[in-house]
Formats: sequence, C-alpha cells, structure tokens
Amino acid sequence: MDRATGSAKPSTGKKLALAVAASLVALCAAEVLIRLLGVAPTIYPIQKGRFRLSHNPKIGYEPVPLTYRGSELGFYDYRGASNSLGYRDVEHAVAKTPGTYRIVVLGNSVAAGLGVDRFDDTFPALLERLLAARGQKAEVINLAVSGYNPQQQVETLKDRGLRYRPDLVLVAYTLTARQRLDGDIMKTLLAAEAEKGGVSTARFDSVLTRSALYRLLRFRVLRPHAARGEAEANAQRYLAAVSGDTVAPAFDELAELQRDHAFDVLVAVFPRLVRDFRDYRFAADHRFVHDLAQRRGFRLLDLFDAFDRCRAAGGEPIEYDVYHPSAHGHRCAAEAMAADILDTLHRS
Repeated sequence: MDRATGSAKPSTGKKLALAVAASLVALCAAEVLIRLLGVAPTIYPIQKGRFRLSHNPKIGYEPVPLTYRGSELGFYDYRGASNSLGYRDVEHAVAKTPGTYRIVVLGNSVAAGLGVDRFDDTFPALLERLLAARGQKAEVINLAVSGYNPQQQVETLKDRGLRYRPDLVLVAYTLTARQRLDGDIMKTLLAAEAEKGGVSTARFDSVLTRSALYRLLRFRVLRPHAARGEAEANAQRYLAAVSGDTVAPAFDELAELQRDHAFDVLVAVFPRLVRDFRDYRFAADHRFVHDLAQRRGFRLLDLFDAFDRCRAAGGEPIEYDVYHPSAHGHRCAAEAMAADILDTLHRS
C-alpha cells in the first residue's frame, strides 16, 4: 500500500498481465495496419502443373491435388482427377479393413501411368482387380510420382505411406533409377521460386507466414537484401538432395523400414521397351538391381520375360515409348505381379 495516498500498488503478476495484454494489442494493431498498407511481401506457393516444391528437401517436389481437363499435358502428365493427396489414385482410408492385403506402390512416371489415358488401365488399379478376381481381397495404394528416384520414393513411404500399414511395399523399379530424370520438374519449380526472390511456402512455416507482420520483419527488415542469394543457395541444396545415384542408400533405408514395420518388399523391374528384345543391351542394369535387392532380402520380379511374352503374342503394342508401357503393357505387368504375389501368399 502507498502510505502517502493509502492506495494499493498493483502486484507483480498484475503488472505482467497488463504488459502482456498491451503487447498483444500493439501486435494486433501492427498486423492490421500492415495489412491495410499492403507493405508485407507475399509468400508464394510455387507450383507448375501437378507439382509443387516440398518442405522435405529429400523429396524435392510433391504432387498437387487437382483435376485437369486441358489439351496440353506438359507438367500435368494425365487428364482427369488426382486424389486428395495429389496422387493418380482413388481415395484410401487410413484404417485398413480387416482381412485386406494392403499394397503400397512406389515409383516414378511408369507406375503413375504416363501415356495411359485411364487410371483404371494402370497396373496398380489392374493389380487390385486381378487379385480380387482370384480370391484375394486387396487394396493397392499408388504413391508414384513422375521423376522420383529411389530416395524420393522411400521418403514418400516414410512421409505418407507408412500410415497405411502396408503388408507389401511394391517398388516399380526402372532402369533410369540411378539418375535424376524428372523432365525438368525440379529445375522449373526452383526457377519459379528464384523469380519470387526465394519467398515460397516450401521454405517457411505456413502458420507464421499467415502473419503480415512476420513476413515484413522476416523478409524486409531483418534480411532485406539476402533473398536472391538465399534462393540460389536453396536451389543448390534441393538439387543436391535429390541428385546422384540414390539406389543403394534408399534400399538400405527401405530394409530398415521393412524390419521396423513388418512389411514385405517386392522390387518389380521394368525393362527398357526396346524394339527387339533379342538384341537387349541392358542386362547389366538388371543384374545391378537383382544383387542389391537380394542382399537386402527383398523379393524380386524381373518383368523382362513378361513383356517379351506379351510382345511375342502380338496384338496391341506393349510400349508407349521406350521407357513407359502402354495400357496393354501395364496389363502384362499387372498379370505377372498378381501371379507372383498370389504364389507367395499361398506358400506362406
């Protein structure tokens, strides 16, 4: 109590509460004023077609959920709708229906069905139907994305696939897996980010960036001249993270995940769809992945013989191009996969 006036002094707790309240009022007022003035920089969602930059540098970019019905495919890959996660697939509940054999597919544009008009004609959709027709209740979840190398595929499994508790992880392995061949998806996205000064939603916390005050302080006050250099550094970091031969380390990590989460791994090797299989020059690439898979205890299905039989049978072409199967080629692959999976299940 103040002896001169007889009034009680505010306690330390009340003073602190008043200070906090005053600070909050000031921050809210600053937020409103900055929004009204429009002086805060914009944080851009960097997107091209069906792809956007990912928060995870080891993934690099990820699919965007959308429906496309235009005439030019470009970075859209296919016409029609993705699911709500951006993948070329139907919706899947996280909880598994009892008695269902669950398969998660990892891969690149081959597993995503580049060159195949209808999703129902891609091998993941066909595989699910073939297994059901042969008495095995199954659910096939496709997490394939164009241009993904094995590292990106395994990171996607960790980030989005393990929640489904798969019984089998099916790796659609292509002979381009030791390179980064993504049709310039990463390069295009990073160039678009650089044009915006490196201020993209892939780099910063999405909650914080909703605040105009935060954006003003972060990008105009604290580091007003560093945006361009930061964008270039981020671009190099992202490209380095998804480049090089990632097959062996990705298979090592997949083997650890297999042990920790008790699923099987089937590596399905897609051959180059050359004009004449009698003059096939990629046997060494097949041996490379065979050895890696076997050393890690993965099951392996080389699809060379399946495609050779389908081509020899005549009829429809099996290839869309030298890398990608046609719809008929996808059916050939799905038939071989279904036979291998059912044989393994019947023997177990």
